Amino acid sequence: MLIHKPTCPVNYRMCNQTVTVYHQDGNKYVRTVYDRAFLDYKKTQTVDKTGSKEANSFLLVIPGDAQRVFIGDKVYDGVGPEIADREAWAAFIPSKVPGLVVVGYADSKKWNGTIVHTEAGG
Repeated sequence: MLIHKPTCPVNYRMCNQTVTVYHQDGNKYVRTVYDRAFLDYKKTQTVDKTGSKEANSFLLVIPGDAQRVFIGDKVYDGVGPEIADREAWAAFIPSKVPGLVVVGYADSKKWNGTIVHTEAGG
């Protein structure tokens, strides 16, 4: 019997950006450049009785059949520098590095039981 598995209905044509994902594994700092990603920033503003508040967030999508990003990872918009040691990792923070964000959530998305992409944000 032939079983037909339909193809994934998600279109990844907007995943045409380059990002660098940094993952800390003990005393090792793993740098991975993805040239097929989607990174979008969102700025929201709320007004209450104490004044105006601004918040920034982001959405990252990386196609692929494995979890690509994890909570606490750092994501750089473009090709980022090497991180060699603990001091460089500690200094590599969004307030000092434009285009850098820290992952607050990461989730693998599946189609027919297979991971098709990873979504992350913060």
